Amino acid sequence: MPSAHRFPRRVLAGAAALVLALGLSAVGSTAAVAAPAADIAIVPGSQQYPGGFVEYGGLVYFHADNGSDDVLYSFDGTTVTEVFGGGATIPINVYNLAVYDGKLYFTGYNGSAARMFTWDGVDFAEIVGGATPPSYVYDLFEQGGTLFMAGSDGTGTHVYYWDGTDLVKVTGVTPAPTSPYDFVDYNGLLYFGAYDGSDYLLYSWDGTDFAVVSGGGDPAPGDVYDLIVVNGTLYFSGFNGTNYVLYSWNGTVFDEVSGGGDPTPIEVEDFVAFGGAIYFSGDDATDSYLYSWDGTNFTKISGGLGSAPTPDDPEYFVVYNGVLYFNGDGVVNNTLHSWDGSNFTVYGAPPFDMEGSIVYNGVLYFNAEDSNDDEVLYSLRTAAAPAEAPALAATGVDASVPVGLAIAALLAGGFMLWRVRHARLASR
Repeated sequence: MPSAHRFPRRVLAGAAALVLALGLSAVGSTAAVAAPAADIAIVPGSQQYPGGFVEYGGLVYFHADNGSDDVLYSFDGTTVTEVFGGGATIPINVYNLAVYDGKLYFTGYNGSAARMFTWDGVDFAEIVGGATPPSYVYDLFEQGGTLFMAGSDGTGTHVYYWDGTDLVKVTGVTPAPTSPYDFVDYNGLLYFGAYDGSDYLLYSWDGTDFAVVSGGGDPAPGDVYDLIVVNGTLYFSGFNGTNYVLYSWNGTVFDEVSGGGDPTPIEVEDFVAFGGAIYFSGDDATDSYLYSWDGTNFTKISGGLGSAPTPDDPEYFVVYNGVLYFNGDGVVNNTLHSWDGSNFTVYGAPPFDMEGSIVYNGVLYFNAEDSNDDEVLYSLRTAAAPAEAPALAATGVDASVPVGLAIAALLAGGFMLWRVRHARLASR
């Protein structure tokens, strides 16, 4: 979110958070929501702007700002440590972490150029291989035992792979696409979105040739993004000429997904598998809400009796201990929410703007902003499974709930003036 939007949001959010603290620090606990109580805290020693979390060698690794540069850090569940070691020059501007073939791979700056690096737990090593090694790589992804990535050769961004010696630019009979992204493994092939010179289409690579994916069923969509494989089918968002809607590809045909239940949502994105269905953010033509697709029906998610208010603009989904957590706008905007399959819970702010996350040793860790706008590492602990919702009192609900929600809702209403909607494709 642009910095110009943050101050007014924080003022209103701080006031609404005070309301939460007075009686709704976890709306679900007062309102008989089944999601488990959560212990949320900033990790001691956290550096600014952590991200790119991966687990390697029994530790969590991530990049963060040490006050001068983005460097590599490790975390053992107790202590955050800046990573130093022998071998190559210690890289800065660290990004794009991935684990492959017993090593941690990432991009970094060697003092004169952006390069690929590895860390084996002791030493850094710089990968220079190839006649024209890419100057920048992203979207590292292992498929079929090969590490693929997008890399720049100075004229454009292409698909590369690492053969153990060189970083090789992939070429094929079909003209090679540019600006690849969102790699997934489906039916033994590498699928991804890429630019064909006029549109962003679905591509595949079979080890020999690129192919623009086409087939029977509905016409192939454009501007594809957010690829995910669930229950043996490839799903993604695509442009049908009017809106961005949910598509599927089963290896033979495209299907512009439609079904029973609620009307088909548009502007779909941020897919995650949860409870046997696909959950995502979708627009009902008024705002973005949490939706699910179970293979037959679309459902716009709303909570049952005792649920926290339905949040809008959900994003950054992660499943932890049987509950779906995400950032959303509700009683307090841009704060942590959860969905347990029956009800929503909103947690006291901060944290604000939850983003990247990892589950490590039974704890959920994520980066988010504290009350000072500092982006730091948070931990969230719950029981291994959600407890059953307690029965409501005869009066139906604690009196502090509607009062607190009403006050917070008035404060939160001002947030609409500063909401910034997603524009992922435009940013590419």
